[in-house]
Amino acid sequence: MSLLEPAEPAPSNRIVCGDNLQVLSSLAEASVDLVYMDPPFATGTARKSSSGFRYDDRFGALGAYLAWLVPCLAAVQRILAPSGSLFVHLDWRAVHYAKVELDQLFGAERFVNEIIWCYSVGGKSARSFGHKHDTILWYAKSSAYAFFPDAVRIPRKPGSHMRVEADAKGRPVQVKRDRRTGKEYRYPVHAGKIPEDYWTDIETLNRGDRERSGWPTQKPEALLARIILAASAPGALVVDPCCGGGTTGVVAQRLGRRFLMADSSPEAVQVTWSRLRKERDKLAAAGLTVPGLAIEGVLPATR
Repeated sequence: MSLLEPAEPAPSNRIVCGDNLQVLSSLAEASVDLVYMDPPFATGTARKSSSGFRYDDRFGALGAYLAWLVPCLAAVQRILAPSGSLFVHLDWRAVHYAKVELDQLFGAERFVNEIIWCYSVGGKSARSFGHKHDTILWYAKSSAYAFFPDAVRIPRKPGSHMRVEADAKGRPVQVKRDRRTGKEYRYPVHAGKIPEDYWTDIETLNRGDRERSGWPTQKPEALLARIILAASAPGALVVDPCCGGGTTGVVAQRLGRRFLMADSSPEAVQVTWSRLRKERDKLAAAGLTVPGLAIEGVLPATR
């Protein structure tokens, strides 16, 4: 079933309720610019949020989990454009196994970064160091992958070991000199810097966060904004085959990217639909043109 909003042209954005492998397999080869995939982590648990949304992450043995995940990764490799990238968001349970599979699917030379996303919210253990990071694996379809590092610059930290001088406008500049070559490097503080591969400046959402949609595994908008801005251009097609609470679609829409969100959970699709409708209303109120939107496979909740 497909539901289009009245009096709008054919939609460029879609939300699909269905099996993610089937959705990915339905897309044309080399047609997608960016895929962000936040699949289940193989935690072996079923969660229920305070809003009543259920999230089942029980696969049994790790082999069963990989038997589900790997065909999806292979489908992503097929649909990525030559300039496209895949970002797979996992944690300590399965990320090492996923990297081995991705090296085989994409080629080890197509591995770009292992991004460590650090946060402080979460449980602690009396028998180990606290698990306070996720890992995001970045693979490119080819050597011509899109990358816009200046779009995601972050502030430089004060108190660096580097000497600080003022430029012609009186603005601070961090300066260091290579003792061996004598070459001088100058870093204007106001220009910020390109992030490294460990991200400590984006906190995970707490229970009372205003972004909260009620979806148990929701990721912060700032995290998706950094990925989308860094690895795609305006108008690019962004796909999230495990969209959960819809953060990827919300951010992609805000940043002027096209998107396809998919999830096998009708509840996840309904949450995504609700968030996107609210975001569309905000954009329309600001006088911006909002592309058409379709939902397929399930009707949105009437609430």
